[in-house]
Amino acid sequence: VAGGYRSGRVDRGMLLSQPSAAVVGVPRAVLLYEQAWSDGVKIAAFELGSLYERGVSRAGNHGGFLSAPDSTRAWLWYRMAADAGEPNALARYAERDESAAVSENRIEKRNLYLLEAFKHYTAAAERARSEDWPDNAWRLWRYRRASLARVLAREGMMQQVAAAYEDVLRRQAPPTMWQRLAGIFATKD
Repeated sequence: VAGGYRSGRVDRGMLLSQPSAAVVGVPRAVLLYEQAWSDGVKIAAFELGSLYERGVSRAGNHGGFLSAPDSTRAWLWYRMAADAGEPNALARYAERDESAAVSENRIEKRNLYLLEAFKHYTAAAERARSEDWPDNAWRLWRYRRASLARVLAREGMMQQVAAAYEDVLRRQAPPTMWQRLAGIFATKD
């Protein structure tokens, strides 16, 4: 952090929010994550969402929480991270959609949840690929995407899967040189 590394705040926030840390400082960790997010570090929003989702338990056998889980805040931060294209947050949405599908009794509704999970896994994988993440960091998302495509194809939804895939690829594609130039000249008025 002192060296000016924007992501240093995320690392320090992670250390301060571990129950096994010598000094647990949840409010300070939250502040560090928020500052990193303000500095444009996308993973900070995901990590903050994760902190709120799991909470911070007391170290040892003391039981209870230093910071109780807060689902509302967690999903607010996951949404901000996903909107910014953070791959882990996109994958977290996919996991949530898959879980909703498992508990859904109506086939149509279950398939819609699975299609949403497919879209989120596709977006997560494509973003990670475009950012040159190591293959093993996002392999599972590709496998889940392929598995969901097969399940939905058996349900007669191959066209919807193909359309969803194309739509995600179109939205994830980096702008062409001409699109970037058009944006530059449009703002120079």
